[in-house]
Amino acid sequence: MGLFGGAPESSAPASKLRPYSSGDGESLSDGSFSSGLDFSSSGNSSLNSGDFQTNLAVAQQSAQLMNQIHHLNETCWDICITGKFSSSLGSRDETCLTNCVDRFLDTTLLITNRFAQLAQKMGR
Repeated sequence: MGLFGGAPESSAPASKLRPYSSGDGESLSDGSFSSGLDFSSSGNSSLNSGDFQTNLAVAQQSAQLMNQIHHLNETCWDICITGKFSSSLGSRDETCLTNCVDRFLDTTLLITNRFAQLAQKMGR
């Protein structure tokens, strides 16, 4: 059994994180993912309607966000969880995780706002 339940994957390296699940039965752990886009050649598909570029940009942003969340989880977990595993977090671990996530979000917003200011300056 894996660290967070379920069977560990034998061919993949061990991960401290459980596979992503959106809560509605979809999971990325088996390699299948439904993007919700209709690529059929019949009818009014998103390929024919001209929204493909918009859908692609949204999918890329979603993938980038998932990558950032995964990185945040791994980084904060490695920094904060140093003791033995139990069914609940200790107050020290919980405080560390909260502070780690807060600093990550603060830094991300600071960088994003700074790039927006620079882009606005260059546009003038």
